[in-house]
Amino acid sequence: MNKKLIERSIFQKIWEEIDSHHIILLNGARQVGKTTLLKMLMSKLKSEKNISDSQLHYVDLEDINQLLIWDDQRSAIKTLPDNNQKHYFFIDEFQNAKTIGSTLKVIHDHHPNIKLIITGSASWYLNINESLAGRKIVIPIWPFSFKEYLTTILEQKEWLRLYQETTTPSENIISLLNSHLFDYLLFGGYPEVVTMTSTKEKIEKLKSLISAYLRKDIKIWNYNANTLEVQKLLSLLASQIGSQLSLSHLSNNSNLGQSIVSNRMELLQNTFILHFLPPFFKNKQKEIIKSPKVFLIDTGIRNSLLNITSILPKTEDFGALAENFVTTELLKKNNPLEKIYFWRTRQGQEVDIIIKRKDKIIPIEVKGGNYKNVPSGLKSFIRTYQPQEAYVLNWSIAKDEQYKNCLVKFRPIWFVNNI
Repeated sequence: MNKKLIERSIFQKIWEEIDSHHIILLNGARQVGKTTLLKMLMSKLKSEKNISDSQLHYVDLEDINQLLIWDDQRSAIKTLPDNNQKHYFFIDEFQNAKTIGSTLKVIHDHHPNIKLIITGSASWYLNINESLAGRKIVIPIWPFSFKEYLTTILEQKEWLRLYQETTTPSENIISLLNSHLFDYLLFGGYPEVVTMTSTKEKIEKLKSLISAYLRKDIKIWNYNANTLEVQKLLSLLASQIGSQLSLSHLSNNSNLGQSIVSNRMELLQNTFILHFLPPFFKNKQKEIIKSPKVFLIDTGIRNSLLNITSILPKTEDFGALAENFVTTELLKKNNPLEKIYFWRTRQGQEVDIIIKRKDKIIPIEVKGGNYKNVPSGLKSFIRTYQPQEAYVLNWSIAKDEQYKNCLVKFRPIWFVNNI
């Protein structure tokens, strides 16, 4: 694979932990690039720390022979080197070994010369039989962000020029980046999809990703999920991105009981295909405090589920895609000091996204078309919470406007990476 394609923005954060005492867990959906990151780490250990091949150990737990070894603590421990050199074990798809938790704990606690770097495609507690509190650091891995996508498809010189000009975008820059955003929203950011050149290949790859997810990831041992019902539910959710979750609506349309729907929703969230955005509130009498908004981690997966092969800007559906994009771009920043929400009052005033960054609150309204005026919901939030800045992310309008004591910045949708 081309080196440029695997330079992820999260890599430096992972590298900073390479000699810490923590087990590093790279957690994310299937085929988002976790294995590539492991191989990058191995390469950098050799080139920058002079670690030899004999000190690097790659374990693929989708290989039945290796799974049989690592699913038994005694056989796994026997594979460990018997010298005091520093060794690095890279364990891919750890959740396939149901009893691996106690093994990892023993290695961490009694073999200090062994560094564990593991990947998983399901939330930690789904398939781990031993608490590793205080022993692990969990780093979420997402599909390519829009910035990573641009660095992949553009020549370095062109990318650097764009990067320098995006904080004060000209009409030419807005037009160019909008054309790239359009493709990104249609096919998403899964690394293998991004690197494909033909539309047909991208469409077929997205369908195969969904098939692999349904065949493998939903077979988590403590769920008794039918693949057809999960696919139906997932398609229903894909048609409702940006909407508040309604279990009764999903139950009625899927012909599944609400308890089953709730169980499957947990499964979809814990296997990193779905994200719930919680409501922001301080006044329980006036503001919505329950019913999160629903988003998929990738717009390409969403469009494939709905058999959408083309999209039009400035439409209602494009607006939903844009809101999904802005939400996931913020999540991909992986900032532990930042939380994101949505806001809605019981009278119907709403703001799409609220960023809570330490003591600072930043409201963001997302529009699929051009928008020149401060939306009424945003005005209501500004009057209530008095933020210093707010954003209206839209198709191509770029200007600043003062409302009360708040500077409202109108910017293109992709500008979310600069907020």
